[in-house]
Amino acid sequence: MDWFEVKTSSREARWLTARNATPALAVVLVVWILMVGWPRFDPEFPGPFPYTGTPLTAATRSELTSGGWTVTGPDAPPWNLALTRPPAAGETRWLVYFGGNTPGYLAEAKSILLSLDQGRGLGLAAFAPPGFDGSPGEPSPEALRDSATNAMRWLVSTHPTAAQGIHLVGFSMGSMAALTAANTLHERETPARGLVLFAPFLRMKVRPAGFMGRVFGRHEYDNRPLLRTHGQFPTLVLHGGADSALPLVQGERVSRALAAPLKVYPDIGHADLLKHPPALADARQGLGL
Repeated sequence: MDWFEVKTSSREARWLTARNATPALAVVLVVWILMVGWPRFDPEFPGPFPYTGTPLTAATRSELTSGGWTVTGPDAPPWNLALTRPPAAGETRWLVYFGGNTPGYLAEAKSILLSLDQGRGLGLAAFAPPGFDGSPGEPSPEALRDSATNAMRWLVSTHPTAAQGIHLVGFSMGSMAALTAANTLHERETPARGLVLFAPFLRMKVRPAGFMGRVFGRHEYDNRPLLRTHGQFPTLVLHGGADSALPLVQGERVSRALAAPLKVYPDIGHADLLKHPPALADARQGLGL
């Protein structure tokens, strides 16, 4: 039956081998992508959370400037969007808020600042980090720290009387910015009057939105170097006992590293902490307001 034998050339054999191997390679590639990119939650190193910064619309910007507030930048120092309200006559203290990884960054900041001020007439300020509310640049740990440093330098140069009376508040991702601001003021020998951290982190992961960000764009945020160089001034850590984003262990570790008191609110989640009246009252007390 030699006349019926089918012979395959070496080129055809290689092509058939490659064709048969393609499905297997695809399976291996998919498994690898899932292993690298699929989120695996670790309370000791939570994330990765997608960045949620969005541009600031003209309507929102107009709303932000109501009630004596001003939006500055980003085409001038501090080179990102700054939302400020000057102190009332006879008042020199300032309250500065650094928010979390959330859309509507400055709108939320304005609401929290007013809740903490409660009509005291303090100077109020918030600074949108790169990638949030139209502040130029891409979000990253380095960009966040740089923007907080620039914000403090701008505030004390623009409002010289503020230098001796700045109170700092940081929430979630903003705890890194607040700690950076505290260290910047300490280095300038104008230490903050107080620092309150809502739901802070020791370490966490954040990434750009989308599939490629999930696989390749992960940023690691690490507050440990900032905690080691922390200045000596009143500090308070607040954390929700039901925080599923940054679990309580994160606040506990930050509290121990700072040798600062920790207050825990059972059944309170991550974002709910900012709306929790007892937490806001404790924050005001911790700031000495």
